[in-house]
Amino acid sequence: MTRQWQVPLPGKARLIAAGALAALGLALTPAAARAQFGLIGSGIVFDPGNFARNVLHYVRRLEQMNLQRLQLQEQLAALRKLQNPNWREITGTLTHVDAVLQQGQALAYSLRAIDAEFQRTFPGAQVFRNYPAERQTQAIRTLATLRGALNAANRAAQEVPTSVARLDAIKRQLGSIQGHEEALELNGTIGMYSAEELTLLRQAVAALTNVQAVYFADQVNGAAQEAATVQARLAAMSAPGPQHAPFSLRVTP
Repeated sequence: MTRQWQVPLPGKARLIAAGALAALGLALTPAAARAQFGLIGSGIVFDPGNFARNVLHYVRRLEQMNLQRLQLQEQLAALRKLQNPNWREITGTLTHVDAVLQQGQALAYSLRAIDAEFQRTFPGAQVFRNYPAERQTQAIRTLATLRGALNAANRAAQEVPTSVARLDAIKRQLGSIQGHEEALELNGTIGMYSAEELTLLRQAVAALTNVQAVYFADQVNGAAQEAATVQARLAAMSAPGPQHAPFSLRVTP
């Protein structure tokens, strides 16, 4: 006769065993079946398939939120303003160069009455009224113009190191931009820098043209006035002399 021994299990052990049996049953259930079972002793029904779908749904939501976060970061980077744009001020340089060109008795292009001053200094084919004084005035004004142009060139040359430093700073910024807004602003900075350089170059060309005009005017005017003076003197010498009444040189005793 075979005897069977049965050992009574405590309450907690019975709950664990029941849960294990339920999990085993769920594992043995075909995939197509939708299982729902209640947690032992809790009264809560648990649906593993619905739970899995919810987990997958929230995982996808988190992925979408992360993607939106990355997109917002890229948009913020694209809208970021250019840090420390390399603007400069050339108004002071232009004003100073103009002032240097007007020093002394120079015939500078920036003079208000430059045309009247030029005609008064270089009258053209006109007889000298006071040759030493007029030629001295013409020489003084010509040399003053040349001196002003030289001083203006010296002042412009002092800005070269600053311009080179600005270019180096722009080059460094070119490698650090991230968004299109920064790229647009940097492109605007480069365009403004080029425009400023063209303005300074235009002033330098104007100063050079000024010097050449005054120098050649002195040469041409001097030759023209000297020729007019010589012709006037020759005409005066070749003109018939005044008519006088005839008189006798005979001496009567």
